[in-house]
Amino acid sequence: MPTEVTVQNFYIFNSTLSKTEDDGAKKILFYYPEHEDENKKVLNVGHIEAVICFARNFNANEPCESLRTEKTLQVLYNAEPDFWIVITVSAECKFKQNSSESPDEHVYCTYNLQEPIYLAILKHWYYTFQMTVGNMTELMNDNDPDYLRLMLNKFYSKYLQSTDVSSHTFMDMFQGISFLPLDNVIHLYAQSFLNIIENTFQQAPVRAGLVWRATESGLNKHQTQLVYSYILMWVLPEIAKKDHLVKGNLVQQCLPNQLVGRFITNVWAVKTDSWISDLGKVPILWLNDENDKIFKSYRLVMYKAHHSIVCMFIKMGNPLTADLYNTLDQFLGTKLYLLSEKMKNTIEKTLTSKLYTERPAKFVYFNAMNLAIKNSIKYSNAISTINRPSEFNLSPDALRVLVDISSQQSCMHPTYSVMIKTSNDNWVAGRLCNSREIYIVLNQKLTKLYDVDSEIQSLCAQEFGTIFFYD
Repeated sequence: MPTEVTVQNFYIFNSTLSKTEDDGAKKILFYYPEHEDENKKVLNVGHIEAVICFARNFNANEPCESLRTEKTLQVLYNAEPDFWIVITVSAECKFKQNSSESPDEHVYCTYNLQEPIYLAILKHWYYTFQMTVGNMTELMNDNDPDYLRLMLNKFYSKYLQSTDVSSHTFMDMFQGISFLPLDNVIHLYAQSFLNIIENTFQQAPVRAGLVWRATESGLNKHQTQLVYSYILMWVLPEIAKKDHLVKGNLVQQCLPNQLVGRFITNVWAVKTDSWISDLGKVPILWLNDENDKIFKSYRLVMYKAHHSIVCMFIKMGNPLTADLYNTLDQFLGTKLYLLSEKMKNTIEKTLTSKLYTERPAKFVYFNAMNLAIKNSIKYSNAISTINRPSEFNLSPDALRVLVDISSQQSCMHPTYSVMIKTSNDNWVAGRLCNSREIYIVLNQKLTKLYDVDSEIQSLCAQEFGTIFFYD
């Protein structure tokens, strides 16, 4: 019973932009698919407006977040005052007929779609837009609605073309960061390296972060999360293609002495800075301090050596020149290469020394304090299959239980443990302690709670021996 998840439509609207029924199209700021009939667009937006107003009669403090019908699931996010983001998805289950001549029967199964997953996706897309473009209210007030429409179209058209909604899973609810298994010495070495960068280039204040399939950063948690996902989605794929490395292009001509590392430029971004065309364009990001709601613009300058990338966030008020690029290159090149080599050797030793055993269980671990995530559902833990999709597939029942446990944790005690048996005799467990969450799916038939708990304890001891979970 394969399930095909598709996006029926996706739109952003602001009801205050429309004064009468005749100008209903003015409230629509972005709509996908673009070719859809305008009357249908207005009708769909009007339908959601009615649902929002109806829901306010029951609870004016909490906005409506989803609407489920037989064929579709609509998820709503009130991103800013008067600004709503809506996505409509459908799930189609295909049942094959007994006769080869008869076509497949298409049956919709929206019960396999989980609201918290798609709400997390909408929030992540919005926060990424805010980081790469800006605040929607400010963009519209400083310019006009048409300018906001242009920016939304540039951003979301690219995102929708590059994103497979059906690939989003339970892990997307966390938007976690995969940290490397570094020992304390190498971790301190990396942190000291970033501190030295920030202290050395005080004439052009730098906030630095390090990427090596993971992130160490001077940003706050939320911004680290967004920059990390931005690099994974838009920077690393381009590096793999070797189309946007400066090697051999105009930047190389401006910086002929580069021997070890390379600057990364011309990466996709809605807004870029063309301060010196010969050096390529760099992304502009809007960031704020943890206790400051005012966003400030920074240039994202990226430098790659070996397997590592240093991300430097330089304020727009500080000029960037070829001399500064040369100074950065001379300072970073050898140091970053040696650090990357040390991290690589440490990780290889850690992986080869750790004995992996196949277990009839999969897990997701998330640390809310530093956004660290570790899982064996999306990828296999075996050394030989790193970066290869795992053959372990979650059943729809197990996925629904995982999402329900995670989304209900705010209503539970700060420390809790839950074990639930699914209809196919699998067990799903969830634990929360010290802002750390672990979710486990046991793909085996156990009849006693004692046996289930013993298997969970064994898995936690193997994978999280140094992490305390309340028993």
